[in-house]
Amino acid sequence: MMNIPPFWVRERREILGRRIRLRGLSHHSQQEAEELMAERARMWHDFLSGVGSADRAEAFRAGLRQLDACSEPYSAAILEPIEQQPDAHNIITRNRYGCRVLNTVSLCFVDVDRFRGGFWSSLFGGRSKEGALLAQALRALCEKDSGLSARLYKTAHGWRVILKGEGLTIGSAREDELFAALQADPMYTKLCRSQRCWRARLSPKPFYRGLKRYPLPQHAGERADEWIAAYEKATSGLAVCRLVDCFGPTLRDPMVELHDAETQALKPDMELA
Repeated sequence: MMNIPPFWVRERREILGRRIRLRGLSHHSQQEAEELMAERARMWHDFLSGVGSADRAEAFRAGLRQLDACSEPYSAAILEPIEQQPDAHNIITRNRYGCRVLNTVSLCFVDVDRFRGGFWSSLFGGRSKEGALLAQALRALCEKDSGLSARLYKTAHGWRVILKGEGLTIGSAREDELFAALQADPMYTKLCRSQRCWRARLSPKPFYRGLKRYPLPQHAGERADEWIAAYEKATSGLAVCRLVDCFGPTLRDPMVELHDAETQALKPDMELA
């Protein structure tokens, strides 16, 4: 399941001459998050004070994962303010740029920066043919699997796909197969695995309108609310993505409706950002 703690704190601190990124996260209280960050600082001090060895380093890493209530070596918590939780499988956060982001384990989102198709398509298709090639690939996947639903969207610099079907879960073999077939962005794929969910940006990037980065509410207080008001006003005429086509059985899901409404995906004349 997703690891999105509602309480967290992070800072950089100098420990024995080294600048260390510290964090504390909790599902119970802000006080516990701060106490866990203090414990993390103590562990770093003890580790840097001793003589390193492979076994000792692994024990140290395991201890840090335990502080985060995470037993998996490559799993990472999402430290973003929670804005909305429609249900147990979907959480909307605000990322470090100030964009609203849907974090979900019920709908598979695929981020495709470039789709080159097969060998001959990559030679003669070109950038202008990507949409047609990607649509062709999605149609073929849905014809092969009659239970697979797909929605294709155009973004400012690539493509977004929503998938839903039998056996399609985070880290599954089915996910591997579909991500490979759609040539999913490798960095996005890596983040999905480590954060144990799929993610989709719901609102435009602020720098398209010259806004500075979002000031986190933990440090900025009322300034964060003021920034959000200015951001929403400045980006009201922008869309995140545009619906291109649908394949397979009709995908009926409240989160699809939420996604399309927030991203302005059904307004074809809006500028993408």
